[in-house]
Amino acid sequence: MRKNLSKDILISEEAEKTTLFQIQSTCHPFTKSLIESLSDLNEQLQEEFSSSEDITKTLNKLPLKPQDELFKRVFGCGLQCPFCKVPCEDTRKEHKKHHAAVHRPQGLGQCRYIDTEKLLPTLCTTSVHSEQKFRNTDTEGKCHPYKEYTTYYQDWHIPPDSSIEASDYWKYVLVKYNDRFAQEYKAKPADVPEAWRRITKEQALKGLKDAFNIK
Repeated sequence: MRKNLSKDILISEEAEKTTLFQIQSTCHPFTKSLIESLSDLNEQLQEEFSSSEDITKTLNKLPLKPQDELFKRVFGCGLQCPFCKVPCEDTRKEHKKHHAAVHRPQGLGQCRYIDTEKLLPTLCTTSVHSEQKFRNTDTEGKCHPYKEYTTYYQDWHIPPDSSIEASDYWKYVLVKYNDRFAQEYKAKPADVPEAWRRITKEQALKGLKDAFNIK
């Protein structure tokens, strides 16, 4: 310490030893006091919130807006999957790879077969697990293997998996609103697998809850 401070102030070696010898306090009293203060603050905030008639006015007074933080947590960074348009769920300001827990049928992202104009029912995770190819403006109209999607979309991580049950939710959505999506996207309804039609609302919601660890 004396060596580091010698550039700024002059401290004798004897004075340094005397000072260090007299510092006998520990951080335990401070830690105990801090915990007690936080406990009191917690009770104070709970009392203030419970007695407030206008919760909106109370929230607006806070330096950190909980509604904004909740929105960021749910919305993620906002960048969409190039195929199904599911938004990235990573809430960190700087992340190298975009990702989503549950991808959707690509038809929900307006992808369609060029020859039939029918919405594409295949999930991204299934496509990158297969030998299928895609083409769009990014590939300049040339067919490109789904497995090598990182050639054009290096900042996305789409796990190759054809058996993700959580995606049952979006399969259910496509089946239920197939015609409406087709009308909105000016396309033809997707040819959905017959097994998708047997997915119940309860199964769809269970898959979604399991994916996000919701009890």
